[in-house]
Amino acid sequence: CRQLRRRSSVRIIARSVGTILTTKLESSRAASNNISAVQETDQQQQKRVARPDESHVFNIPSDLHASYQPLPLLLHLTVVVTSALIVGRRHLPRLVAPPLSYMVLVQRLLIMTSIREAIFFALRTTLLSTLVKLAIQEVWYMPSRVTTKYLAERGELPSRLSKYKKTIPLAVSTPKSTTHSNAKDAAKKWVEGRSNTSWDNAIHVAPAPVPLGVHLIQYTQQATSNGNSNRHKFDGISCHHGFGASSLSWLPVLPSLVNRLGSSRGVGLAHDAPGFGFTDRPNTNDDNSGGGLYQYGFENNVGIALALLKDALSGSSSTKATNTDDSRSIAIFGHSMGSKTALLMALHCASQQKLRLKPKLVVLVAPALEGVSLPSRPSILPSTGPPKQQSKSTTRKMAHRVRDALLGTPLQYGLRRLVNGTKDFWRKGLMLVWGNPQVLSDSDVPRFAWPSIGKGWEEGIINFTLSRILSSPSVGELSDVQMLKEVAKLKDTQVVIIYGSSDKVVRIEGGVAETLKRLPNVKVVRMSGLGHDPFEEDVDRFLFELEKAIE
Repeated sequence: CRQLRRRSSVRIIARSVGTILTTKLESSRAASNNISAVQETDQQQQKRVARPDESHVFNIPSDLHASYQPLPLLLHLTVVVTSALIVGRRHLPRLVAPPLSYMVLVQRLLIMTSIREAIFFALRTTLLSTLVKLAIQEVWYMPSRVTTKYLAERGELPSRLSKYKKTIPLAVSTPKSTTHSNAKDAAKKWVEGRSNTSWDNAIHVAPAPVPLGVHLIQYTQQATSNGNSNRHKFDGISCHHGFGASSLSWLPVLPSLVNRLGSSRGVGLAHDAPGFGFTDRPNTNDDNSGGGLYQYGFENNVGIALALLKDALSGSSSTKATNTDDSRSIAIFGHSMGSKTALLMALHCASQQKLRLKPKLVVLVAPALEGVSLPSRPSILPSTGPPKQQSKSTTRKMAHRVRDALLGTPLQYGLRRLVNGTKDFWRKGLMLVWGNPQVLSDSDVPRFAWPSIGKGWEEGIINFTLSRILSSPSVGELSDVQMLKEVAKLKDTQVVIIYGSSDKVVRIEGGVAETLKRLPNVKVVRMSGLGHDPFEEDVDRFLFELEKAIE
């Protein structure tokens, strides 16, 4: 009996140990399966669909929609029938009164309605059903709206070169003369770095920079030897996009620019200006913290570009600068609206020696400059004293409310319907912009369509437009023409203007081009048959003309 008891105890213990070991083994297997599932999920999230025709840009994820989704057929028919019943509700009791049959119903319709009434009935039904369908789409079938942080966390930024980082812009002010009478001399001293009073602080004081999440594309030249024979080797290349575009417009040409014009481990970058692309939308209601519409201005955009460029150059493994004074030589590119940003950036770098950034090349592509290719805006007299605090707080709050009520919501809805209403919006729009619509490729459309899924892009464009309308140049402020001339006077700085002869957006062909050719130290390059975006329409030809011009 004792032996049997011992054997049974041993069996019980063995079974218990086996159960414990089995449980632990299953737990470890489950844990490993969970880890594998998480890793697989991460791999699926990071899996991208690269375009075969342009390796640096991705398609918009399939679960995100850049346009309004169509209503299901059954729902569409239900809306139409219900709208017809509502419009014809006055005649409905007489139509369905017994006796009722198909022939009787047709006879009653012919007797009760005339041609005029039938037309009005059709128009009212169409109008009501359209409004109902638009409302349903606005609630349940809207385009996708995601933040850049959401895309970054999922690993679904629009390009292989895309980055998203918090950036504190450098403080930048618009160049002004100290007095209106000696504007020319003061501007000259400011450019030469002999005067630190070219900005009149009583006229304009830059608010404190506010940290902002910025989307950019960045390309660093590989450590291989630079095979081109160009004597211009730039440590950094900064590109600025035009109105309605984003940094993605520079995607086809940026790697080639860096490889051909950059120094060893040269860096090229382009960022989305505030109000465009995937850069965060600044808060316009908090003027006291340095916010407000100023954050959408050219000065803040230059501050962002400088902060990004300095950070990229400091992180580059290149240990030797191209200049003997340990400064970095940079090339600045501006397209359309971005041309003013490029000029302002060049002047600021030239005046601020502590930045150690020397603008050796400034390239303006289809420049949209006031007084050059666009009409000049009238100047306003500067304020003679500080504004009253009561007026500042009350007036601005009222202005914000009026703007949101009258401009914000209706304009945002209109822009959303215009851009996201159909899938072919960007293709049709780019066909009007391109010099030859036949060369428009399938990869050109996603670069412009990507930002339309960004949250608040409509508000960003409206705020940028308001910042331009409400920021009329003051007396003594350098105009676009003056800035262009002053940049051309900078020592060891080349200025090149490139435009397409078939540009329908900013017309430079003809009188404007002849005027630009008469400017000293400015080279003008005409690209026959190309439109508003020559660096996207024909990359190889653009690079060839650029290299020929700077040589």
